[in-house]
Amino acid sequence: MGTSILAYFIQEDYLNKMKVKNTILLILLFSSITIIIGCSKTVAKTPLEFQKELLAGTSAYLNTQRTWQLDSFYVDGVNFPLTALQKGYKKTFNYDGLYSDSEMNTGKWEIQTLGKLKQTIIYKTTNKQDSSIFDIVSINAARLNLSIKLSNGKLGSYSFKISN
Repeated sequence: MGTSILAYFIQEDYLNKMKVKNTILLILLFSSITIIIGCSKTVAKTPLEFQKELLAGTSAYLNTQRTWQLDSFYVDGVNFPLTALQKGYKKTFNYDGLYSDSEMNTGKWEIQTLGKLKQTIIYKTTNKQDSSIFDIVSINAARLNLSIKLSNGKLGSYSFKISN
């Protein structure tokens, strides 16, 4: 009988130690899950940041620029047929604010106000600089629609499709 009482206490001590170990492991598991969930939150982008990223990319690996190809042009809502050369016109917006187009013009772009694209162009043929502010009518991952008041007072609407 003395051996069985000793075995009982040894077994009881062992079970108590296992309960403590299991409790510690559960606490560690739940703490780890809480930390992982709490630290993996993504910060929501502002509409302005989101619009910039749609226009020019996110700056992540291989997403540092976007090229947009002219798809259609309207003057005061009336379609203006494009020539083959005009249909090949492309604008490239780099995430760092640089701009280039298929006519070898360069420059800078910025969106300081939601829905307003300021484009400063240095024309290759004349080396002159010009700035324009376009209204961003709509933008998504595949299409860009811009409008601007033309020099004759009419509204010009440009539609671009993603090229890259």
